[in-house]
Amino acid sequence: MNKQLWLKSEFEKKSIPDWTCPHCAKSILKIRSFESDETALSKEWQSHEDWEPEFIRYSFSGSLICPTCEEFVSFLGNGWLELYTSYDYQTERYIEEGKACYTPKYFYPALVLFNIPDKCPAKIREIISESFALYWSDLASCANKIRVSLEILMDEFSVKKTYINRNRNRKRLSLHQRIEEFKKLKKDVAEFLLAIKWIGNTGSHIGELDKMDILETYEMLELALNKLYDNNEVRLTKIAKEINKNKGRRKRK
Repeated sequence: MNKQLWLKSEFEKKSIPDWTCPHCAKSILKIRSFESDETALSKEWQSHEDWEPEFIRYSFSGSLICPTCEEFVSFLGNGWLELYTSYDYQTERYIEEGKACYTPKYFYPALVLFNIPDKCPAKIREIISESFALYWSDLASCANKIRVSLEILMDEFSVKKTYINRNRNRKRLSLHQRIEEFKKLKKDVAEFLLAIKWIGNTGSHIGELDKMDILETYEMLELALNKLYDNNEVRLTKIAKEINKNKGRRKRK
């Protein structure tokens, strides 16, 4: 996963980030259409005696297209006027100029922030995709969706949901307790899942997460899913053991 790409969301119309097509994952999306206008509130601010150009705010909507598969992606967001100073060598003076900068709040279909293994169950894939959509606008909700994906993951591995207490009453196990149970099956993966769970819990506290928190969580989730649903590691480990045992080439059927 390219964290630096997903950390940088600001762009100018003439230069958008290298967002990859969510369908074919082969090409960089290009702008197909783009409309931007100053918001009504921003226009109202202009009548204020303390108004400055940097108070200007925009909203935008547009579409992106993949040059390979022609997937169509809608996106929208907000923007602002960024001021900067340049030097005019003809007049030998510094000139204050402005450029419109934008940041997206929503993509449809959602951009894919990391590759989910093909063998990953559809329910887990769906929830993670929903978290991708929320990454741009609501980090707390994004983190909660990731947490939900862990609950579904525990279901997929038939980790028990309840237990009988001393009073012979059936009680529900917390996600933390379920992951501790899962540790008996996959200890190395469970350590990542526990860390992801803590970030998911933090998602319930508004303002306590930033993009790096989410991206590091995605990194751990990607690794965990690859260990569980991508057999390359298992296959290569088996091949390595056979080669070491034979002290050379392994026998092929």
